[in-house]
Amino acid sequence: METAIQVDHLSVVIGKKEILHDIHIAIPKGRMVSIIGPNGCGKSTLLKTMSRMIQPQEGHVYIQGKDIRSFGRKELARQIAVLPQIHQVPGDVTVEDLVQMGRFPYRSLYRSFSADDARYVDKALYAVQMHTRKDEWMQHLSGGEQQRVWLALLLAQRSSILFLDEPTTYLDIHHQLRMMKLLGHINEKLGLTIVIVLHDMNQALQYTQYVIAMHEGRIVAAGQPQDVITPQLIRSVFHVQADIVVTQNGKRAILVEDLDQEGSYGRIHHKRR
Repeated sequence: METAIQVDHLSVVIGKKEILHDIHIAIPKGRMVSIIGPNGCGKSTLLKTMSRMIQPQEGHVYIQGKDIRSFGRKELARQIAVLPQIHQVPGDVTVEDLVQMGRFPYRSLYRSFSADDARYVDKALYAVQMHTRKDEWMQHLSGGEQQRVWLALLLAQRSSILFLDEPTTYLDIHHQLRMMKLLGHINEKLGLTIVIVLHDMNQALQYTQYVIAMHEGRIVAAGQPQDVITPQLIRSVFHVQADIVVTQNGKRAILVEDLDQEGSYGRIHHKRR
């Protein structure tokens, strides 16, 4: 399996607290990858460090075998596009204006917005089914529609890797499902590597192809969803009792039954990878 991102011996300290502890992981190329774990376990920090938004105290991140520190700013943006958890909707900006911002890695003082730029913006808007709304103001759109426009901005950037930090958190169940299906369609059609921080483990189980489970700043399991998301892992990491059931359409789903009455089921055995 070809690797898109390699992380070796990664440690991150913020303030005086070590957030990530000696992280090792190889993220497969062309897959939908989810990062799961309890609040405060380091999921967003890992995503930000892999995109060079946070500098590690130790360790290295490699993109397509190249150390991320060796990339120029625009060169890195051609490799990785990032949608953070919190993003402000700019005032007085249309849908098309926002998506055009995704073309900044290809612009310079000597190069204006080109026909190629316009074509990639149009393709991105079509991909998220917002092409008929391109002249509308962003602040007039619903939360689900705004998320689709932000995704179009990432697609217009033409990066081979997309990072999304909890893209479904503030959406209702309909728009959560729509976003996950849209990401799956983009992954299938364009072959992009898509890495998503998720709180909803059912989304990770049903819509991603590779799962990274974290606990207290460490990776405790990584692999195919059905191998990682088990009642034992849920019990150990989240301190709840749950079963995995199979729905009528053949999908696996997590059924949470109760809190862990003991508060803990023993120490997590961190797997070195």
